[in-house]
Amino acid sequence: MMKSKTIYLMLTALVLFLSGCNKESKLSPTDDLGIVEMFGPDENADPRVKSMYNDYGVWVRTYFSSIDELTNAILAQDALVAMRGAKNLDEEKIPEVLYYSEALLSNVSKEYANSYFPLELFYVKEYGSLYWIYPVKALGRSRLILMWPNTSEGAIEVTDPVNHYYRDSVLASEVWRKIGTMIVARMEEPLKDFVAAGKAYDDGVAYEKLGDEFDKDEDAWKEENPDANDDDEDEVNSRPYVIKYKKAVAELCRNGGYITGGSSRSFEGDFAEWLRLLVMESYENIKKEYLDNSKSRALKYEVITKYFKEYNWDIQAAGNRYRERFDGYKE
Repeated sequence: MMKSKTIYLMLTALVLFLSGCNKESKLSPTDDLGIVEMFGPDENADPRVKSMYNDYGVWVRTYFSSIDELTNAILAQDALVAMRGAKNLDEEKIPEVLYYSEALLSNVSKEYANSYFPLELFYVKEYGSLYWIYPVKALGRSRLILMWPNTSEGAIEVTDPVNHYYRDSVLASEVWRKIGTMIVARMEEPLKDFVAAGKAYDDGVAYEKLGDEFDKDEDAWKEENPDANDDDEDEVNSRPYVIKYKKAVAELCRNGGYITGGSSRSFEGDFAEWLRLLVMESYENIKKEYLDNSKSRALKYEVITKYFKEYNWDIQAAGNRYRERFDGYKE
């Protein structure tokens, strides 16, 4: 009897609660919070945009009517956009970014993209003032904003939109590095076997120490060589303090299983660098440059490629393809 009475009271309370709520036909954001309602492309969107969204769970966006559409993210806001402004992509550039997005996403499995990729690739003409430009900017863990055409140092002009992804390695490298850090934000925890294969991360202590020693050695050398020409790159690279520094960083990376010295800071940076390398470089080059001379890197390679294959992503095949096509365009 007591149990039945308790259930009756709970049901009564639930009915009263529901009757007091507004009867909306669908869930929508609360206006007071200023969250823009945008969960995917509408039915009138470009078929390619809808196809990428349906297949990869990534919405390629090329237009905003309010700054809120750029600054409102699931987990973060970027006040710099609001302060310095942003400009919409030129309409004639839209086909270019769709080609680029299709090429980018074709190099990842649908399973992995749906599980870990940013929810949006948002292309804009300008992101900030002329004095504060972000060619690529991650926002929270849900949106990657890219300025198009890209202005990163070393980036090339878009002359072949269909194949630009494979021609501009500077842009592709930066995009994959950003995606890597956003992927880590969606992971429940770091890849334990990957981390265990190398040295423990130290928040950059060892790497920064090498930088401090480099600065001291440079100052001492320049005191002895006041007329040295810093504009001659070959001459600078042949200086003893530069050679010493490069050897020290290379040793740090070999022992720790890192691709770059900065990767020793955290799993986020380490994972992002490995992702960028694997998706853009051939196995032949990776083996020669990174695996044959480092047991830690060889172990990390095995762990991370196996991890991606669990999501049906042969990332090394993507890297082989990128290197082959990139080299072909260079020739």
